[in-house]
Amino acid sequence: MVKKIFVLCTFAILFMAVNCDNEPYEGEIIFEDNSCLEAIETTEIAADNFLNASNDEYNEFCLAYKEALLNQIEVCGDDDGILQILADNLGDCQEEVDLCEEAIEATELARIVYESAADEAIEDSCNAYKDALLYQIEVCGDDGTLLSIIEGLGSCETEVVDVVGDWILVAWNTDEARDLDNDGIVTNNYLDDIDCYNNETILFSDNGTGTMFLRSIAEFTYTPTIDGENFFTDCTQINEDRNFTWTETINTVDLVFTDGSTLSLFRNGNLNVAVDDGFYAESTVDNSVIAERVIFVYEKI
Repeated sequence: MVKKIFVLCTFAILFMAVNCDNEPYEGEIIFEDNSCLEAIETTEIAADNFLNASNDEYNEFCLAYKEALLNQIEVCGDDDGILQILADNLGDCQEEVDLCEEAIEATELARIVYESAADEAIEDSCNAYKDALLYQIEVCGDDGTLLSIIEGLGSCETEVVDVVGDWILVAWNTDEARDLDNDGIVTNNYLDDIDCYNNETILFSDNGTGTMFLRSIAEFTYTPTIDGENFFTDCTQINEDRNFTWTETINTVDLVFTDGSTLSLFRNGNLNVAVDDGFYAESTVDNSVIAERVIFVYEKI
């Protein structure tokens, strides 16, 4: 699409440049041969069709436009070489595709399918997600973030762990690696960089009840710098116990708290939940914020 717009903008600019170089003519333009006028009209129609073509139609209408330009050159001539420049800029009429952007979109779709998959589809959707991640690494590169996600998926075989017992929060996994303690080392597990959330646990009882123990809460701010950001973490100790009832399937554990709110944990060896804007930091210099999706990971004690 970018290539199409560039070509047509070039056409418009060159067309205006040629006409601006000519003195105004107040009489009628006379064509001794109607074939040249017809060729010009055909080119105008082809250009309009090309401009409004969908991605699927790009190749077809590009080729038609290029053929019309070459025909106009043959019939009318091209003293200034403008028409030939336009035809050359069309190249082979293959739309330029951003493979990396497409790979990122495919990975995000695969992730959504995986995280919402039914029990019987979880292994297949997990493998599809891994394939999408591997392809994204191939076409976009990786700073280690995508590889760590793949490693976390393991073999994709569902590992059913007994829920009953105590679980502890061990990770805040994110797509973006950051340096929250400003030591020059970035990480995708933000818990590595903050002295907070060290004793957040969940107790699942065998009678279908349980308690989530919340013992700290952090507020994040940052100051933009030339090289990135300097982060600041303010950790406050709290003492909040949230009671719930729970049910399970093969790959999920569903919690219903006494206040009516719910939480669905994904189970595959550990328990995890993805939260949009789970990490939220406000700038110290303006109203800008950083908000990122976080996967909270619990391991059985």
